[in-house]
Amino acid sequence: MDIDGFTFNVLHEGDASQPLIILCHALMSNLHMWDSTVEALNAAGFSTLRYDHIGHGQTSVPVADRVGRIHIDDFCRYINEMVQRTIPGKRPYGFIGCSIGGVIALRYGLMYPEQLSYIVSCDAPGMTSLEESKIKWKDRMKMFREQGVEPLARATVERWFPDPCPPEVKRESLQHTMSVSFLGYAACAEAIMNYDYTSELGNIKTDKTAVMILAGENDEAIGPQEILIDVHQRISGSRYVLMKDTGHIPPMHQAAEFERIVISFLKG
Repeated sequence: MDIDGFTFNVLHEGDASQPLIILCHALMSNLHMWDSTVEALNAAGFSTLRYDHIGHGQTSVPVADRVGRIHIDDFCRYINEMVQRTIPGKRPYGFIGCSIGGVIALRYGLMYPEQLSYIVSCDAPGMTSLEESKIKWKDRMKMFREQGVEPLARATVERWFPDPCPPEVKRESLQHTMSVSFLGYAACAEAIMNYDYTSELGNIKTDKTAVMILAGENDEAIGPQEILIDVHQRISGSRYVLMKDTGHIPPMHQAAEFERIVISFLKG
């Protein structure tokens, strides 16, 4: 799907007449991190829309001069365009995002308040760019640029999936992380270093859009759990869920439990 100079890899799955759930993956992963989630959602009576971020998976790579000029709001506009082309004249039912996808899910709810009935924001790095996080992202971009994708991919998977974790989950995630280009990684990293929606979170009205903030108990990627608790507390009426023995990517680390929690939430 061609949008704003990019060719996006987009998958629309399930019965098109069923409520649509948008799925947005983590930075340095790809749409296949949702494989199990999509199967469960489709079986539960939902259709799904998932895509690869720019420069990730099979989506085209940005040119160098666009790195640093693409923002979270742009990502939301791209997704809205995907939705409008996929289900013309209808609105999506829910949005599930993980990591950067969790930020995008909440921002999408702010930008398009009339669309969503449910939002699940999973292990998002807060709703503002922390100074200590900016240093980490710059170091990771330097590592990627100088050493190539594999060292960073392996380090990322180890950070995302603390033990106990089945080795096959790590192997699968490594395949995902190896699929990202440097410019795609840098474009998304620059976006995650330059946003602040904290003051707007109270504008999400949970009487119209139910919100779940989900955290992995052992997530070492975003910092203290207090970051997500703060997001939860700023959205009046939102639900906070802590998944035990889970790292940064619950849809893969504890797939069955994640699916149980999310589907129960979506069915109200």
